[in-house]
Amino acid sequence: MNRVDIVYGGSEYSLGGRTAESIQQEITAAMSAHTPYWLPVNRGGGRFEGAFLLISTGIPIAVVSTRVSSDVDDDAADDDAVFIDSD
Repeated sequence: MNRVDIVYGGSEYSLGGRTAESIQQEITAAMSAHTPYWLPVNRGGGRFEGAFLLISTGIPIAVVSTRVSSDVDDDAADDDAVFIDSD
């Protein structure tokens, strides 16, 4: 199962079943529209709560792809980080 962690305003959020690339494309499309966009995410540990992150110019966001599986060796895990500079 894939999980993407998002760091926004110093807090961590997540999205399950998505790839970093799909989220990056969604954010890029929102930035290209030149209007504020609310990205739906999850927050919390154990019991997730829905949250929305404002995607707009001047607001830094980091997207980190995390592979979640007990079958994957930590050395073999291929985590990718994508930083989107919204300036």
